[in-house]
Amino acid sequence: MVPTASQIEQFRRDGYFTTEVLFDERTLHGVQDEFDRLWQENIAEVQKTGDAKAAELARLRPFIGEVHKHSDICRRLCFLPVFQELSRQLIGPDADLFYNQAVCKPPGKGRSFAWHQDNQYGLTDPLAYITCWVAISRATVDNGTIWLVPGMHKQGMLPHIWGEEAREWQCQLDTSYKQPVVLRAGQMAVFSSLLPHSSGPNTSGETRYAYVVQYHHGGVKKKGTHEPYGDQVPLLRGGRAVV
Repeated sequence: MVPTASQIEQFRRDGYFTTEVLFDERTLHGVQDEFDRLWQENIAEVQKTGDAKAAELARLRPFIGEVHKHSDICRRLCFLPVFQELSRQLIGPDADLFYNQAVCKPPGKGRSFAWHQDNQYGLTDPLAYITCWVAISRATVDNGTIWLVPGMHKQGMLPHIWGEEAREWQCQLDTSYKQPVVLRAGQMAVFSSLLPHSSGPNTSGETRYAYVVQYHHGGVKKKGTHEPYGDQVPLLRGGRAVV
């Protein structure tokens, strides 16, 4: 998949675009099985800490990071040609895998996640990068898909407040023009890290699975430091695939 001129134009204008179905059922089932395995391992690990709130969130709103270190299937997906080409077009000739996480939302009690910009969870230099939100299962309004506010990436960093109860940053903005992103399994939403987004609760009878894979400029640093930041796994150098 090569992003079209209209998709790139939409990304610049609105901060995001969606793709057609890019991943086959065998790939999606393989990733979902890995997510289920990692989810249960994460619950068991968090329970050992004795932190009741963290254990609750691990069950109902899990975010499992650095999946590429724990799953060969998921690692291979992160370096497919589609992500190389997206990074080449939207980042430049030198790009890294910046971060990747499994996001599972169980039925009935799957928690919402507050409006935020991805950068709020870690400022970088340079600032903006791309988030590829891959629908491993279908994503609907009922099962808690993401919502976006088109064009707000142009406003730079917006004010956030910390919500201790849900342990999440909460972006302060007008969401009157929010739009849901409804995806079939295997589709993907590609958006700027500066675009505010959220996800709703899962009121359906199915678990929603998504793989959040992010790419950044090669060798990105934590803002205000010389400290390398993120996964730092090279994807492109000089426009050529590294792995």
